[in-house]
Amino acid sequence: MKTDPIYIFRKTWATYQKVISNNLMFHREILTAVKKLLESRQETLNILDLGCGDATHIGKILSPGQVAEYCGCDLSPYALDVAKNNLEPFGISVNLLCRDMVAVLREAPDNHFDVVYSGYALHHLSTDEKQIFFTECQRTLRENGCVILVDVMLEEEQARNAYLDCYNGAVATQWEALTAHERKQVQEHIRNCDFPETPADMQMLASNAGLTNCQRLEKQTWHEAWCYFA
Repeated sequence: MKTDPIYIFRKTWATYQKVISNNLMFHREILTAVKKLLESRQETLNILDLGCGDATHIGKILSPGQVAEYCGCDLSPYALDVAKNNLEPFGISVNLLCRDMVAVLREAPDNHFDVVYSGYALHHLSTDEKQIFFTECQRTLRENGCVILVDVMLEEEQARNAYLDCYNGAVATQWEALTAHERKQVQEHIRNCDFPETPADMQMLASNAGLTNCQRLEKQTWHEAWCYFA
Protein backbone atom coordinates (compact mmCIF):
# COMPACT_ATOMS: atom_id res chain seq x y z
CA MET A 1 0.00 0.00 0.00
CA LYS A 2 1.40 3.38 -1.00
CA THR A 3 2.00 5.70 1.97
CA ASP A 4 4.34 8.30 0.44
CA PRO A 5 3.51 11.66 2.10
CA ILE A 6 3.29 13.53 -1.22
CA TYR A 7 0.89 10.93 -2.60
CA ILE A 8 -1.21 11.15 0.55
CA PHE A 9 -1.31 14.95 0.34
CA ARG A 10 -2.50 14.95 -3.26
CA LYS A 11 -5.05 12.21 -2.61
CA THR A 12 -6.57 13.65 0.55
CA TRP A 13 -6.07 17.43 0.25
CA ALA A 14 -9.75 18.22 -0.32
CA THR A 15 -10.75 15.83 2.46
CA TYR A 16 -8.37 17.50 4.91
CA GLN A 17 -9.85 20.90 4.06
CA LYS A 18 -13.27 19.54 5.02
CA VAL A 19 -11.83 18.19 8.26
CA ILE A 20 -10.49 21.66 9.11
CA SER A 21 -13.57 23.62 8.04
CA ASN A 22 -15.80 21.35 10.12
CA ASN A 23 -13.40 21.50 13.08
CA LEU A 24 -13.22 17.71 13.31
CA MET A 25 -9.69 17.83 14.76
CA PHE A 26 -10.45 20.81 17.00
CA HIS A 27 -8.22 23.24 15.12
CA ARG A 28 -10.23 26.24 16.38
CA GLU A 29 -9.81 25.48 20.07
CA ILE A 30 -6.20 24.43 19.75
CA LEU A 31 -5.05 27.34 17.60
CA THR A 32 -6.86 29.79 19.89
CA ALA A 33 -4.83 28.46 22.82
CA VAL A 34 -1.55 28.67 20.89
CA LYS A 35 -2.35 32.19 19.70
CA LYS A 36 -2.97 33.29 23.29
CA LEU A 37 0.48 32.04 24.29
CA LEU A 38 2.24 33.76 21.40
CA GLU A 39 0.42 37.04 22.01
CA SER A 40 2.21 37.18 25.36
CA ARG A 41 5.55 37.42 23.53
CA GLN A 42 6.50 41.06 23.01
CA GLU A 43 9.41 40.66 20.60
CA THR A 44 9.30 39.81 16.91
CA LEU A 45 9.99 36.14 16.39
CA ASN A 46 12.16 33.94 14.23
CA ILE A 47 9.91 31.00 13.37
CA LEU A 48 10.81 27.50 12.17
CA ASP A 49 7.67 25.68 11.01
CA LEU A 50 8.28 21.95 10.53
CA GLY A 51 5.74 20.12 8.39
CA CYS A 52 4.18 23.46 7.56
CA GLY A 53 1.78 22.22 4.88
CA ASP A 54 0.08 25.24 3.34
CA ALA A 55 1.01 27.42 6.38
CA THR A 56 -2.65 27.90 7.31
CA HIS A 57 -1.98 27.10 10.96
CA ILE A 58 0.83 29.59 11.47
CA GLY A 59 -1.15 32.27 9.65
CA LYS A 60 -3.95 31.94 12.21
CA ILE A 61 -1.79 32.14 15.32
CA LEU A 62 0.64 34.90 14.35
CA SER A 63 0.01 38.42 13.12
CA PRO A 64 2.34 39.90 10.46
CA GLY A 65 3.99 42.23 12.95
CA GLN A 66 5.07 39.34 15.16
CA VAL A 67 7.26 37.66 12.55
CA ALA A 68 10.86 38.71 11.90
CA GLU A 69 11.90 35.58 9.99
CA TYR A 70 9.97 32.53 8.80
CA CYS A 71 11.32 29.21 7.57
CA GLY A 72 8.93 26.39 6.74
CA CYS A 73 9.40 22.93 5.32
CA ASP A 74 7.15 20.22 3.98
CA LEU A 75 7.49 17.17 1.75
CA SER A 76 4.74 18.36 -0.57
CA PRO A 77 5.59 20.96 -3.23
CA TYR A 78 1.86 21.37 -3.79
CA ALA A 79 1.34 22.48 -0.20
CA LEU A 80 4.28 24.87 -0.38
CA ASP A 81 2.83 26.53 -3.48
CA VAL A 82 -0.28 27.35 -1.44
CA ALA A 83 1.87 28.40 1.52
CA LYS A 84 3.52 31.16 -0.52
CA ASN A 85 0.18 32.93 -0.89
CA ASN A 86 -0.87 32.33 2.71
CA LEU A 87 2.35 33.90 4.00
CA GLU A 88 2.20 37.06 1.89
CA PRO A 89 0.46 39.06 4.68
CA PHE A 90 3.59 38.66 6.83
CA GLY A 91 5.29 41.11 4.47
CA ILE A 92 8.68 39.46 4.87
CA SER A 93 10.86 37.20 2.80
CA VAL A 94 10.04 33.60 3.67
CA ASN A 95 12.14 30.49 3.14
CA LEU A 96 10.13 27.43 2.06
CA LEU A 97 11.95 24.12 1.74
CA CYS A 98 10.62 20.94 0.14
CA ARG A 99 12.58 18.65 2.43
CA ASP A 100 12.30 16.25 5.35
CA MET A 101 11.63 18.09 8.61
CA VAL A 102 14.33 16.29 10.60
CA ALA A 103 16.95 17.03 7.94
CA VAL A 104 15.99 20.71 7.92
CA LEU A 105 16.12 20.84 11.71
CA ARG A 106 19.56 19.24 11.81
CA GLU A 107 20.91 21.95 9.50
CA ALA A 108 19.28 24.84 11.37
CA PRO A 109 21.79 27.26 12.95
CA ASP A 110 22.51 27.20 16.67
CA ASN A 111 20.61 29.59 18.97
CA HIS A 112 18.68 31.13 16.10
CA PHE A 113 14.93 30.54 16.40
CA ASP A 114 12.51 31.81 19.01
CA VAL A 115 9.79 29.29 18.15
CA VAL A 116 9.92 25.86 16.56
CA TYR A 117 6.36 24.99 15.58
CA SER A 118 5.01 21.69 14.33
CA GLY A 119 1.36 20.97 13.63
CA TYR A 120 0.13 17.40 13.14
CA ALA A 121 3.43 16.18 11.71
CA LEU A 122 5.55 14.72 14.51
CA HIS A 123 3.29 11.70 15.06
CA HIS A 124 4.45 10.38 11.67
CA LEU A 125 7.97 9.88 13.03
CA SER A 126 9.44 7.01 15.02
CA THR A 127 10.26 7.44 18.71
CA ASP A 128 13.97 7.72 17.89
CA GLU A 129 13.24 10.42 15.31
CA LYS A 130 11.11 12.28 17.83
CA GLN A 131 14.07 12.27 20.22
CA ILE A 132 16.26 13.74 17.49
CA PHE A 133 13.55 16.34 16.90
CA PHE A 134 13.63 17.57 20.50
CA THR A 135 17.43 17.43 20.74
CA GLU A 136 17.86 19.52 17.60
CA CYS A 137 15.11 21.92 18.67
CA GLN A 138 16.95 22.61 21.93
CA ARG A 139 20.13 23.34 19.98
CA THR A 140 18.56 25.76 17.52
CA LEU A 141 16.40 27.66 20.02
CA ARG A 142 17.46 30.97 21.50
CA GLU A 143 17.32 31.56 25.25
CA ASN A 144 13.66 31.65 26.31
CA GLY A 145 12.64 30.03 23.04
CA CYS A 146 10.09 27.26 22.86
CA VAL A 147 8.82 24.29 20.90
CA ILE A 148 5.09 24.45 20.20
CA LEU A 149 3.68 21.08 19.29
CA VAL A 150 0.15 20.48 18.03
CA ASP A 151 -0.47 16.80 17.49
CA VAL A 152 -2.39 13.65 18.30
CA MET A 153 -1.24 11.83 21.43
CA LEU A 154 -2.13 8.58 23.12
CA GLU A 155 -4.01 8.67 26.37
CA GLU A 156 -1.71 7.69 29.24
CA GLU A 157 -1.16 3.91 29.26
CA GLN A 158 -3.04 3.54 25.96
CA ALA A 159 -1.50 1.21 23.36
CA ARG A 160 -1.26 2.25 19.73
CA ASN A 161 -3.70 -0.44 18.58
CA ALA A 162 -6.30 0.76 21.08
CA TYR A 163 -5.78 4.33 19.88
CA LEU A 164 -6.21 3.27 16.26
CA ASP A 165 -9.44 1.43 17.05
CA CYS A 166 -10.85 4.30 19.12
CA TYR A 167 -9.88 7.06 16.72
CA ASN A 168 -11.12 5.22 13.67
CA GLY A 169 -14.31 4.39 15.52
CA ALA A 170 -14.82 8.10 16.17
CA VAL A 171 -14.19 8.87 12.49
CA ALA A 172 -16.76 6.26 11.48
CA THR A 173 -19.49 7.45 13.85
CA GLN A 174 -18.86 11.16 14.43
CA TRP A 175 -17.29 12.62 11.28
CA GLU A 176 -20.62 12.93 9.49
CA ALA A 177 -19.43 15.91 7.48
CA LEU A 178 -17.33 13.53 5.37
CA THR A 179 -18.60 11.05 2.81
CA ALA A 180 -18.13 7.34 3.45
CA HIS A 181 -15.27 7.32 0.94
CA GLU A 182 -13.57 10.26 2.64
CA ARG A 183 -13.90 8.63 6.07
CA LYS A 184 -12.28 5.52 4.64
CA GLN A 185 -9.40 7.64 3.31
CA VAL A 186 -8.87 9.16 6.75
CA GLN A 187 -9.01 5.77 8.48
CA GLU A 188 -6.47 4.34 6.04
CA HIS A 189 -4.14 7.25 6.73
CA ILE A 190 -4.48 6.83 10.50
CA ARG A 191 -3.77 3.09 10.33
CA ASN A 192 -0.67 3.50 8.18
CA CYS A 193 0.83 6.78 9.35
CA ASP A 194 -0.09 7.51 12.99
CA PHE A 195 2.59 6.64 15.56
CA PRO A 196 1.72 8.90 18.51
CA GLU A 197 3.21 8.86 21.99
CA THR A 198 1.64 9.60 25.37
CA PRO A 199 2.09 13.12 26.78
CA ALA A 200 4.31 11.66 29.51
CA ASP A 201 6.55 10.01 26.95
CA MET A 202 6.75 13.25 24.96
CA GLN A 203 7.75 15.10 28.13
CA MET A 204 10.46 12.50 28.74
CA LEU A 205 11.84 12.95 25.22
CA ALA A 206 11.80 16.72 25.65
CA SER A 207 13.46 16.46 29.07
CA ASN A 208 16.17 14.22 27.64
CA ALA A 209 16.98 17.08 25.27
CA GLY A 210 17.08 19.68 28.05
CA LEU A 211 13.56 21.04 27.56
CA THR A 212 12.44 20.45 31.14
CA ASN A 213 9.71 23.10 31.46
CA CYS A 214 6.57 22.13 29.60
CA GLN A 215 2.97 23.28 29.53
CA ARG A 216 -0.18 21.76 28.08
CA LEU A 217 -2.04 24.50 26.22
CA GLU A 218 -5.13 22.58 25.12
CA LYS A 219 -6.55 19.05 24.99
CA GLN A 220 -9.49 17.87 22.90
CA THR A 221 -9.76 14.05 22.87
CA TRP A 222 -6.46 12.86 21.32
CA HIS A 223 -5.69 16.31 19.88
CA GLU A 224 -3.35 18.32 22.09
CA ALA A 225 -1.18 21.42 22.09
CA TRP A 226 1.98 21.60 24.22
CA CYS A 227 4.77 24.08 24.71
CA TYR A 228 8.27 22.96 25.70
CA PHE A 229 10.56 25.78 26.86
CA ALA A 230 14.32 26.09 26.35
